[in-house]
Amino acid sequence: MKTDPHTLFDSFDLLIDDGLILVDPNGEVVKANQAAINTLGARILNQPLEYYLRHPDINQALNSIKEFGETSPLTYLRYDDVQHEYIVKFVAFPSDYCLVFMNDVTAHISFDKIRSEFVANVSHELRSPLTTLTGFIETLQTTAADDAKARVEFLAIMQEEAARMQRLIDSLLSLSRVESQEHLHPNDNVQMVDVIKEVAGLISYRAVQRGMKIELLNNLPQTFSPIVLGKKDELSEVMHNLLENAIKYGYGDSTIKINIETDELKKMMKISVVNSGQGIEEIHLPRLTERFYRVDKARTRKFGGTGLGLAIVKHIVNRHRGRLQITSDLGGETVFTVYFPLMGA
Repeated sequence: MKTDPHTLFDSFDLLIDDGLILVDPNGEVVKANQAAINTLGARILNQPLEYYLRHPDINQALNSIKEFGETSPLTYLRYDDVQHEYIVKFVAFPSDYCLVFMNDVTAHISFDKIRSEFVANVSHELRSPLTTLTGFIETLQTTAADDAKARVEFLAIMQEEAARMQRLIDSLLSLSRVESQEHLHPNDNVQMVDVIKEVAGLISYRAVQRGMKIELLNNLPQTFSPIVLGKKDELSEVMHNLLENAIKYGYGDSTIKINIETDELKKMMKISVVNSGQGIEEIHLPRLTERFYRVDKARTRKFGGTGLGLAIVKHIVNRHRGRLQITSDLGGETVFTVYFPLMGA
């Protein structure tokens, strides 16, 4: 009994989520599953595959399958809004047909790239303070062994560099924790206004050091006490990081505002941290929550930043089913707004 390639294609389609294309002996597409159509378009049907899967070796691969029953996979790059990469495999089918399998490996490659860049960034961030510490230790053991003035100066710098490494390690541990739990939605009842007041009180001394003050603007109805389903420690960390940023990058002697309100349907709590400073160019805004991304690297390090604070904020907000919004005017106000769903909404 002769096997129908169309029927066999349908059987394979039930098992595979990636793109599948059935090509006849003339190189024309006779069937394609939804994943392949989403990638190449419905117009590929009844057309030569080479018109839409543009690769210099596509015809050679189809001919090799037809003549020898096998061929090597091809790497196919496709540019839409972003670059996608596919591994295209070919399998001989009955009646000189060919089954084309398009495996989208973009996410896997992106993950490997992110992991590689992350390791490189961490190594770079640690190398600088470690080099400084090593240099000063060697100096104190040799040429400055009896220099009391140098010893005091060097030990102060060494303490600062050690504290910088400690901040980086603490941030990495925090980021690792929230990333591993991002898919788990916390469900403790948290009085968010109390959290904001507590964090603002604890961090106000940092603002005073720069001649700044923190002003809380509670725009909620007097009888309304919003409860957010979440984890108090993590929500406190969000507020702490946002206020730390506002203090570091705001103008001295300015006012940091915390606006608290709800959306029109009272389903989300809206918290905005507003500071006046140099501002951030629009081109940087989408990348601020990337690990180690800094608009001004020298300025960030000067203020003790690790480049991980906003990445931590993003993951905590995602874990709480909220969202983060950032706007900025150069030489004006920068606004970090977080939205959290209210209990019962």
